[in-house]
Amino acid sequence: MPYEAYFRAASESLIIVDGNGCIVEANPKTWQIFGYAKGELVGQPIEVLVPERLREQHRKHREAFMVSPRSRPMGIGMSLAARRKDGTEFPVEVSLTYAPGTKRGDLIVASVIDITERLALERDARRAETLTSLGSAAAGIAHDLNNPLSVVLSRAELLLGTPEDALSPQMLREDLEVIHRQAERASRIVSEFLELSRHGPKATAPLQLSDLVDKALLLMGEQMRKAGIAVNVALQSGLPPVMGDAVSLERVLINLLSNACDAMPRGGEVRIASARDSRPGWLRLSVADNGPGIQPHALDRIFDLLYTTKAGGSGLGLWLSRRIVQEHKGKIEVQSEPGKGAVFSLLLPGVENAAEA
Repeated sequence: MPYEAYFRAASESLIIVDGNGCIVEANPKTWQIFGYAKGELVGQPIEVLVPERLREQHRKHREAFMVSPRSRPMGIGMSLAARRKDGTEFPVEVSLTYAPGTKRGDLIVASVIDITERLALERDARRAETLTSLGSAAAGIAHDLNNPLSVVLSRAELLLGTPEDALSPQMLREDLEVIHRQAERASRIVSEFLELSRHGPKATAPLQLSDLVDKALLLMGEQMRKAGIAVNVALQSGLPPVMGDAVSLERVLINLLSNACDAMPRGGEVRIASARDSRPGWLRLSVADNGPGIQPHALDRIFDLLYTTKAGGSGLGLWLSRRIVQEHKGKIEVQSEPGKGAVFSLLLPGVENAAEA
């Protein structure tokens, strides 16, 4: 098919831009999805199709691109937004093709695809998957809840059935401590289940990893001290923030610290470190312990729903942590050898890596 015919008939938006960022030509699909009339975009800066709040960032990235232009997808792993003539925004995928030495000079051809419908289908699929997971989790959670509740009921019945003159302060305190521990365990299971079923929007904002660590240690520090666990913090300075929900990410970090405590009942050491990852624009936050480590057969299943290696575990903590990290477009990894402790690492994109979005 000749170039002109393909350009007019293409199912995706095709926009030709010169080295100064001005639109040279746009195909009919572009007029359709952006809401412009034929020829109306020609001569305008490409930033007219970018949300106003992102135009200055886009201009800087465009100028940087022209210093060393190359054909590539744009914003891999990021959420890119475009702006229609009426000011509404919609999600897109963009690919750039560099065309040097044409009759009109060096040009860039941007292929833009509106992915609104695809994202809606993906959200529906994730919701259906989560509902299925909830059904599977409910049976396991009911079983897990029954254990601590049985202990609470039996201890309470024992206390109620014991004559007052036979109840010593020591006996009463021991039974109350058992009831308290089991009630905390049941409360933790319910809390995890509520978080599992929550689908509301998260309050995202730029967050410093150091602030997340400080808040997590504020909640866990005393418990770790009483357990004889020393905390060694090594946070790299000058790191960019990450974009996320503080409560959710704190929950992930608290869960990792809690797991480290459970793995070292006789005390030990936890090291929390942050640094730039080898992947440009990404940050790594790791929690390492010197406990007994994780058996090889468990490593492949450690993030599975309802899978646990702890006697009192619910099998929700790490599964939920991975889901939260994935919602932040990140990744959670684990490395461990029996007898050599475990290292859990959160990989998150820095805000500087999200500028194109």
